[in-house]
Amino acid sequence: MLASRKRSTPLLLALTLIFIVTWYHSRDVDRTHEQRASSVIPANRTLGFGAVVVVSRDGSERRHSLVQAANVTDFDLTIPKQPVWTEGHVQRFINGQDDVQKGSILAWLGHHNALRWFLNSGAETALILEDDVDWDIRLRSIQIPLAASAARQLLPPPARPRSHHPFASFRSHQTQYWGDHDAWDVVYLGHCGDYFDEVTEDGPMTEHQSYNLSAIPHILYRDPTLPDRSDLHPFTQSLFGMLRMPQKSRALHRSKFPLCSFGYAITRPAAERLLSELAPPQYKVNGPRAFDVALLHACNNGSNTPSPTPPWKDPRLHPDPALRRKYPSPGLRCWTLNSELFHHMPGHSLVDEIGESSGEEPGIPPVDLAAQAQVVIRNETTNINCGFWNGAFAFQKDNMTQLHYLQEHVGRQGQCLKEGRKLPRDSIQQLID
Repeated sequence: MLASRKRSTPLLLALTLIFIVTWYHSRDVDRTHEQRASSVIPANRTLGFGAVVVVSRDGSERRHSLVQAANVTDFDLTIPKQPVWTEGHVQRFINGQDDVQKGSILAWLGHHNALRWFLNSGAETALILEDDVDWDIRLRSIQIPLAASAARQLLPPPARPRSHHPFASFRSHQTQYWGDHDAWDVVYLGHCGDYFDEVTEDGPMTEHQSYNLSAIPHILYRDPTLPDRSDLHPFTQSLFGMLRMPQKSRALHRSKFPLCSFGYAITRPAAERLLSELAPPQYKVNGPRAFDVALLHACNNGSNTPSPTPPWKDPRLHPDPALRRKYPSPGLRCWTLNSELFHHMPGHSLVDEIGESSGEEPGIPPVDLAAQAQVVIRNETTNINCGFWNGAFAFQKDNMTQLHYLQEHVGRQGQCLKEGRKLPRDSIQQLID
């Protein structure tokens, strides 16, 4: 008996050692994962998404300036070629309905084309941009890393490699840059405003809302690149005042009433649903007449679904029993970054231009109308601190020396090299302080 105990001792010690090593490895992986989720990680050339996809028709006059801005900011755009939309496409879309605008239909088809490209690419996420958006020169260097860090804190990525093997290499675990892809459907990084309610000719409706951020899932974070409060859109100033937002702060929150669709991140399941059931290419009776409105309706229909969504806490199952295991909500689980990182440049939109060529007379939306004077005074796009709209950072096509200078001093160092303005070179150091 004594000899048997002696033989079992080395085995017991070995098993104990394996348990201790496994436990320490697991603890270190979890700790490192938590640190990565909350830390500010540099953005890659697709801003942490599978691709940055642009909705742009062939011959668009906006494409050149958009590509130049991306070159200076140093990130990659994918611009899928659009089919030639015929009158047959338009009539099938109209489906015998009234109150239609050709510009809105063609824009809707353009978004569908971008979403189909995304699904065919095999990527897990994409950022969809329209070709008339503007952004700050520090988009990639500061703004995207801060916003993605906030997303990872709200929607933490899975803490383990998919293999769950205790000795799996930590290098094999790639943190999802924008949080758990299964926990969200759409993130509005660009919008005309999410003012928590409808916007009329008189401005945002405020009497039906409590404007209490603590009542909805959210996270606040400081962003030194945000314009001063007095330089924000008048509606944004009012909203941030009612929400008691600290100066130079953004909020990532569940969407309330997001307007426009010129800068939204999306996952594969959400793209599938927009194409097939939530925003199909055909008008319906009393249905939305623009893609951004269809997207808004999808977000509203998913507003009661938690994000992330525990299976046992889903308050509203998908109406189709066959799809309940695949989709957790009758709508989309949407989030809004307030204030936005992308905003459409001043001037007529593509929808307006197509409408005018068809004899339509589109008016100026209330949000744009309220900011007209401010845009002229600031000479900047709404809610953008130092952007590309006024052409200050344009460069000659083949002048690589000029481009490299702009990439280094404007894109990386964040110097706003415009007349009367020069941002400090240590913008990133301000963030640390």
